[in-house]
Amino acid sequence: MTPRLPAIAALLCLSVSGCSAITAGNAMPTSPAPLTSPDALPTLLLSAPDVGAALASDDVVVTTDVSKAWNDSAHFADVNCLAIAGAAQQGVYAGSGSTAVHGQVLRDPPTSPEWSHYAVQAVVSFPTAQAAADFFATSQHGWAACSNRQLDYAQPIGPPQVWSVGQTSTDDNVLAVSRVQQSPQRWACQRALTVHSNVAVDVEACSLDGPTAAASAIAGQIAGRLPTA
Repeated sequence: MTPRLPAIAALLCLSVSGCSAITAGNAMPTSPAPLTSPDALPTLLLSAPDVGAALASDDVVVTTDVSKAWNDSAHFADVNCLAIAGAAQQGVYAGSGSTAVHGQVLRDPPTSPEWSHYAVQAVVSFPTAQAAADFFATSQHGWAACSNRQLDYAQPIGPPQVWSVGQTSTDDNVLAVSRVQQSPQRWACQRALTVHSNVAVDVEACSLDGPTAAASAIAGQIAGRLPTA
């Protein structure tokens, strides 16, 4: 919040010409964006066609709709990098003060012989905008510590998936990082996180068509649905 400025007294003009006057007044503080209630979280998510458009696919459907965080911690030896591996992870938000979550998994229809597009979109509420901002700052440090490295994702059967994680970046208040699967397939994924007022927007988007920036695009569109000051 901008600090309130003291009133400025009008200056007396002592010269005959070239006089200018400053009017007394106070700077008005900027109003914060309204807080979003947990009940409103489901309305923030994009439609399947909008997610599909970001993924360059016109055949994406919602396969899972949840009101709790996912827990994939058992698949990773280094749980400190859980946020890089997936969106809205239980272990990532534990202790953050978050109050509610709503998320969806979207991919090619179950009737498809194989699927080549995948996304998770999630929104997480916090009690205050400051709590959300603190989570974003913590995430920036945590994601950076897990960049430029290999990430192994253990599987129930067979060898682990091996991923190469790129460098994190923050553009237009969207934190992002890409990872590429080295084996057994060549999925290219992007993780994105942004915070607006008291809501964190947490997205993962993957494609077999090559590198994608879909997660950043989806996160930005969801953030655009949040109320402004």
